[in-house]
Amino acid sequence: MDEEKRSNQNYEIIESCTIGSTELVIGHNPNAPNPYVCWYCKGGSNYFWGYYTNELDAARQKLNERYQSECRMPYNQPAQKQKNGDDRER
Repeated sequence: MDEEKRSNQNYEIIESCTIGSTELVIGHNPNAPNPYVCWYCKGGSNYFWGYYTNELDAARQKLNERYQSECRMPYNQPAQKQKNGDDRER
């Protein structure tokens, strides 16, 4: 994550990871009823899929579940090399 502090809806983004073009983040706002939130972001500023919780460990668990789900999505898979007749294994 960048050294600069980032925030969304008064939640400071404290953890993040990237899969393909999707960024998954955990935000923290100590003044909110549920101080931790998980989001995913496409395009750098549009946050979706909010999961709000009271515990950082619960937010990390949900973030990990979403990470595993995103890893299986076709748009986050590397392109497969097409085989032709010359690429046969010997």
